[in-house]
Amino acid sequence: MEKKRTDVGLTYGLISGLASVIFGLMLYLGGVKWFVHPIAYAGFVIPIAIAVLAGLKQKKLNEGYIDFAATLKVVFTTFVIGTVISTLFNYVLFNFIDVPFREALTQETAEKAQQMMQKFGANQEQIDKAAEDMMKGNNYSFSKQMLGAAFFCIFWFVVSVIIAAIIKKKRPEFPAAAQ
Repeated sequence: MEKKRTDVGLTYGLISGLASVIFGLMLYLGGVKWFVHPIAYAGFVIPIAIAVLAGLKQKKLNEGYIDFAATLKVVFTTFVIGTVISTLFNYVLFNFIDVPFREALTQETAEKAQQMMQKFGANQEQIDKAAEDMMKGNNYSFSKQMLGAAFFCIFWFVVSVIIAAIIKKKRPEFPAAAQ
């Protein structure tokens, strides 16, 4: 019987992207405050959990064995596809669907940055300059979103290496004797 070949990285990447979009929609529906609230960091758990599941699924398809490179490929592919989908969703949301929300989010982010800079002892001139820079232009333009996605992919690669190191399991060189 022929096994159907499935691309686990692609499948789980699409799942990760969809889950990230749903999480982003929940934050959006919660308003600007939710986007800058610590709960928004829970969004990092979603792609990590799905990438781990992808690695484990590929290991299961390989009869319980998978080398580091194969694990890394599946896990990182899952992260990249999920990140691209999520980034494209945010780009469309902030630039075409709800531009006033983007502007309110930029304002809220600038206020949070000012508060943080004050806590770290920055002088008022530095704080004002940073806030002015944040309010200039569109921080959610296509080029800035893609640059952010590229930086996330670097971060996800490091996470993928860790996950792959944990999941990998080498096939024994000499199979156990048949009994």
